[in-house]
Amino acid sequence: MAKLPDHVGVDFGTYSVKAVELKNIASSPQLVNLGSQLTPKGVVNSEEKQDQKKLGEALKLLYSNSRMKNSNVVMALPEFSVFTRFLEFPGVKPEEIKGAVHHEAKQYIPIPIQDVQMSYITIGFNEQKNAPRVLLVAAPKKIVQIYMNIAKYANLDLIAIETESVAIGRAMYRATRRKNCVVLDLGAKSTDMSIMLDGALVFSQSISIGSDSLTQAIMNKFNFDYNRAEQFKRNYGLAPNILEGRIYSILSPIVESIMIEVRRGVEFYKNKTMSIAPVEYLLNGDGALLPGLAEYVSKTLGVNAQIANPWLNIRVDSKFKDIILKTGASFSVAVGLALKDE
Repeated sequence: MAKLPDHVGVDFGTYSVKAVELKNIASSPQLVNLGSQLTPKGVVNSEEKQDQKKLGEALKLLYSNSRMKNSNVVMALPEFSVFTRFLEFPGVKPEEIKGAVHHEAKQYIPIPIQDVQMSYITIGFNEQKNAPRVLLVAAPKKIVQIYMNIAKYANLDLIAIETESVAIGRAMYRATRRKNCVVLDLGAKSTDMSIMLDGALVFSQSISIGSDSLTQAIMNKFNFDYNRAEQFKRNYGLAPNILEGRIYSILSPIVESIMIEVRRGVEFYKNKTMSIAPVEYLLNGDGALLPGLAEYVSKTLGVNAQIANPWLNIRVDSKFKDIILKTGASFSVAVGLALKDE
């Protein structure tokens, strides 16, 4: 595959767009610039051209405020909109993989094959089965077109698109060098779960519960407005001994619902691959900053969970260190996109 030119990684979340630009990514990555900009409510992933223009304007504003100059961008597709499948092809030769993937994809993609943009990543070889391992990735063409439109409205050149899970997996491996781990990306509307094996993504799923559900639960219980409920969530989170445990008692059942889906995902992965699931968990996204979350995940699942730091092994100038210290885990997808080299 051809090497990508220098570029900016752009990650659209429910409420904000984040961007990261790195240099020397092949040898010693260094942060060139980063930025974050609030986006209008309800416009992310919209098929309406007016909403896409609003996102383009938000991205232009981010560029202006951060003084970014590089017009080449790589963007991430939301995990819930993408079909991924871990496949093995016993006895298939390297030159036959492309045809085998296309044939197999028809069985797993729930919409007509002509309506998706499809690619695959080779992720190793199963020696016992004499089988190449492949991650199939397919996205509806209409979703891809949304991001092409946004780039056009922002006067930027979209040079590549990939999934959030692939980007975040790259960021975590480059940061920690852990080959086997489970990555949880806690967004506003959903929680994305990825399993990494030998440094490559082998399983992903999107859980339709995010940190907004926690905020809404506090609003309902105390009749708070959104901002006050959000403040209580961020301040007290899953700390069981603060405010007589009242916030904990509201939030823990919702977080437990996420944990149930994580357990199901892990069991599916184990049954499908006959592999042992990793016990190292890395928590990413804005929702990962919830007080007490890492301890809760560790105890509930019997694993070792910690807040991720995508900036490990990246040289960062002192002028950026305050924002990274406060919000580092929320930039994981953007960092992974910025690290993409082909």
